Amino acid sequence: RRAATRFKGAGVEAVAVCYLHGYRYPDHELATELILKGELPDAFLSVAHRVLPEFREFERLSTTVVNAYLGPVVSRYIQSLRRRLDELGISCPPYMTQSNGGVMTLDVAAGYTHRTVLSGPSAGVVGATHLAALADLKDVLTFDMGGTSADLSLVVGGRPAVAFGREVAGYPVKAPMVDVKTIGAGGGSIARVDSGGLLKVGPESAGAFPGPACYGLGGDEPTVTDAHVVLGTLNPGGLLGGQMPIDPGKAWKAVGKLASRLGLDVPTAAAGVVAVVVAGMARAARVVSVQRGYDPRDFTLVAFGGAGPLHAGWLARQLGVRRILVPARPGLLCALGLLVTDIRADFLQSHLVPVEEADPGLLARIFGRLEAEANRWLADQGVPVGRRLLRRAVDMRYLGQNYELVVPVSQGAFGPETIPAVLAAFYRIHEQAYGYAVAGEPAEFVTFRVEAVGLLEKLPLLEAPASGPDPEPAVVGRRRVYLDGEWLQLTVYDRERLRPGNVVSGPALVEQMDTTTFILPGQVGRVDGFGNIFITEA
Repeated sequence: RRAATRFKGAGVEAVAVCYLHGYRYPDHELATELILKGELPDAFLSVAHRVLPEFREFERLSTTVVNAYLGPVVSRYIQSLRRRLDELGISCPPYMTQSNGGVMTLDVAAGYTHRTVLSGPSAGVVGATHLAALADLKDVLTFDMGGTSADLSLVVGGRPAVAFGREVAGYPVKAPMVDVKTIGAGGGSIARVDSGGLLKVGPESAGAFPGPACYGLGGDEPTVTDAHVVLGTLNPGGLLGGQMPIDPGKAWKAVGKLASRLGLDVPTAAAGVVAVVVAGMARAARVVSVQRGYDPRDFTLVAFGGAGPLHAGWLARQLGVRRILVPARPGLLCALGLLVTDIRADFLQSHLVPVEEADPGLLARIFGRLEAEANRWLADQGVPVGRRLLRRAVDMRYLGQNYELVVPVSQGAFGPETIPAVLAAFYRIHEQAYGYAVAGEPAEFVTFRVEAVGLLEKLPLLEAPASGPDPEPAVVGRRRVYLDGEWLQLTVYDRERLRPGNVVSGPALVEQMDTTTFILPGQVGRVDGFGNIFITEA
């Protein structure tokens, strides 16, 4: 009470409440919340057993504080958004994206703001997963490259890989998040020579303003975009379908300063910038694939964002990936992801128990409580029973290990075969992740999870009939491009004029308002009925 009175006098906007064992015994957190509501009725309260009912007190505290820190800002934004939607007369219920790839109502978002962290990249992964499913592809590597960063993620069996926590700006945030690896490699990433004389690209970025040198807004550092203007892979006449004029002379000048430091000619230095940035993205791709026990050669690369399709051919070759999918609107795939996703929430409870001491009745009681909570939440969101989906999982580890693996638990009644089946699945997943598993070694259950999904209507995408392989009506010109040490004349196609069934042989450039797709020599691009381009090795 003394603390609450002091906060009131100091004008505190938000308070985080976290006690050591609140995830199991929330009584003290609830009593503290009651006091705070009395003294600070307008403050944002972040209470740990609601934010994260999971053991590991530091991560729980950090997540609860991040939620409190974001709370007032996001709440004000949501209030403003609601007013604006009412003014516009928009009557459909609005949702906000969240980091697990789903959406949530504005009320949920206002109370659990930490769930919005890194939610933008997750929407792109959901959109890529949906497009891949339309093409009957279940295993894809998503590659989203924009102006400041590149995001890579893995989709296995039609479901995006999910991590249950990561560091954000140096702070642990424990929440289900689509497992995205982000690196500072985008169109605005700055190229430089380090103290050892080596070429580096990023993570520093020129941003949107002043941006790359070619924008003519005052930037003079060489960027990835400037390198592509020099190489001719980006249209020197302008970007955004010609709506944004650029100055190729300033790009040459900026890259020229880099070239003189490296002792190279300007085109070779520009090609080096692109090679370095692609190598960095290949390393990130191996983190989400090889280091998780998956071979990227078994996956299709889905390239999107403003710069993804421009680099996808090189990245695929570095990884040994044999097929690339470039969506019809690469710059809008995150928005598409929001229109094809569902309401999602995760309910969990830490309960550490050795597997040999557990019984089916224990699992039935814990999952029963979580599923009841999940169904109440879905009912509050207005989701009818027929459109609800619940998924069970449990975090497991060998006794003595510090970190857990998430093991799916099948639906249905719990019987004598349940625990042996879950343990066998743990062994398989452990071998996938670490390369080995020790059957018979004592293991334990740590945290029980239920994912609640409210199935929403999806944006329908219509498939058009094929019109033949000839892409000639889409040709808009030819352009000099520096490739593999020589200048070549490449055919340039207008993406809007390409039709389903058209086949484009590389080397070629396909331009549209939101991106440029580069089909390398030896590659072939085929347009499908949804307007996607599938690029394969000839």
